[in-house]
Order: sequence, then C-alpha cells, then structure tokens
Amino acid sequence: MKKLFINLIAISLVTLGYSQGNNSEPGEVELEGVTVSPFNLTYITTVKENSMPEYVYELESKAARYDIRESEVYDVDIEVYEVMFSQNNGSIMATYDKNGRILDSFEKFTDVTLPFNVRNKIFEKYPGWVIHKDAYLVSYYRNEGVVNKVCKVQLRKDGKRKNIKIDLDGNSI
Repeated sequence: MKKLFINLIAISLVTLGYSQGNNSEPGEVELEGVTVSPFNLTYITTVKENSMPEYVYELESKAARYDIRESEVYDVDIEVYEVMFSQNNGSIMATYDKNGRILDSFEKFTDVTLPFNVRNKIFEKYPGWVIHKDAYLVSYYRNEGVVNKVCKVQLRKDGKRKNIKIDLDGNSI
C-alpha cells in the first residue's frame, strides 16, 4: 500500500513537471483594423434594468453595439439614421447620428415577466385581478438626458378588463 502511494505521488509530480515544461508564453496579440469605441455606453447604462428578463438586455446591447458606419447604406452626408431591431417579444427603434451615437430610442417588449415589486404592487392595489397582458416600454432621449420606463398592464377579473400604467417602482401613472 505504501509503495502504491509513493508511485502515485511520483507519477503526479512527473505529470505536473511535464505540463509545466513548455515555458513559451503567448506574446501580445495585435488586431489590425479593429476599433473599439463605446459610443453608446450612456445609452446602455441608462436603459438597462436589472429586474427585466435577459432577452431585454440582449436586444438593448445589440442596439448599443450596432455601428451604422459599417452599414452599406451609410453616407457621411446623411445626419441621422433610424434602425429597427427585433427579436423574441421585443423591438427597438433607435435613431443614430452619423457618428454612430444613439440619439433616441423607443423600446417595446410584450409578455415580459414583470419585476417582483411591480407585480406585488398590482396585486395589492387590485386584489383578485389577474395579469392578462403586459408590455414594457422604454423611451430614451440622449440630448435631454431622459429615460422613461413604463409597464402597461391589462388586468382581468370576472369578465371585466382594466388597463393600467405603472412605473418600475410600482406607482400608477
């Protein structure tokens, strides 16, 4: 048993030494023709809402990373461009300037899982009602430094419908 243990240790040390034997370190990697520029960092940090589903953030990130200057329709003489992004249950209409910055956007996501505190406020204020439909709307205006985040919800109870607007803090609008 003692011999087996010593042999296992010896094999382990040899294997470890062999794996460390290649001392060539990777050199610096240069990427030619690649430019990284966070033109829309203000947009993504302003519109991102951690309490919303991941696919909302994914589409917002897609809009933030989009570079209009890489588009085949790009013309330096055109001042603004409108670009529509859509996937799953959401869409974003973003207006870009000729430098690739998002000037404003309108986002609409339907049938999202509303944040816990929003659902609780709804159920407290409207006991017995059920959420039938919902939409998460975001409007962003870079020049004014304004972002509006609103949930539009349709409630149903006993054959009746009620439409409400609520912010992410659970306040009715």
